[in-house]
Amino acid sequence: MNITYTVHRSRKRKKTISLQIGNNSEVIISAPYFTPADEINRFVEEKQDWISKAMQKRSQALHLHKEKEYVTGETFYYLGQSYPLEARFEPLENTGVIFWNNRFFLNCPAEREMRKYHFALWYKKKAKEYLNVRVEHLSRETNLQHGGIRITSARQRWGSCSEDNSLAFSFRLMMAPPEVIDYVIIHELMHIRQKNHSSKFWNLVVEHTPDYKTHRRWFRDNNHQFIL
Repeated sequence: MNITYTVHRSRKRKKTISLQIGNNSEVIISAPYFTPADEINRFVEEKQDWISKAMQKRSQALHLHKEKEYVTGETFYYLGQSYPLEARFEPLENTGVIFWNNRFFLNCPAEREMRKYHFALWYKKKAKEYLNVRVEHLSRETNLQHGGIRITSARQRWGSCSEDNSLAFSFRLMMAPPEVIDYVIIHELMHIRQKNHSSKFWNLVVEHTPDYKTHRRWFRDNNHQFIL
């Protein structure tokens, strides 16, 4: 037996033994108070494959969700695709981010917050250019007039529509695929007609984006892409 685990015994638990992986990747066994140690050992042995896979999955998740260091070799997302970064500092050249030949180039001193600032600045610039074009196109297509477009730094709220029909979008949307971005735009445009998430609202969304549930699921499955 090569798995270390902690046992939590409970007088309230009558029959079943269960296990979970803790926040620090520790194995925690919950068992009825008088369960013999041999029975718990057999239970853990039977679950070894599941435990191994769960540990690997957690390790991968932690790797994906760690903060960026902005160093050569890291990858960053742009319009749904992942591209490598080359980072350096040449004092006589312009500071900032350039995207060229399917690669990010960052010229900036090796100070994390400064490098993060320049990346955010680049994404904001691209968001302003790209989203303005797409919003105007989809606005004409849906025959809906918005009250203006604003780019935000929101981490979770990808878009919003105010009472005066002004639209706001997070610059982080530039990391998502084009079809997912279009879904967010359609979502907010439909709020011009329906200022809630009622069934009437979703019926409006599905008219223009029949597979909107696929795009919503993409956000749930790809949260790690938005870390900056």
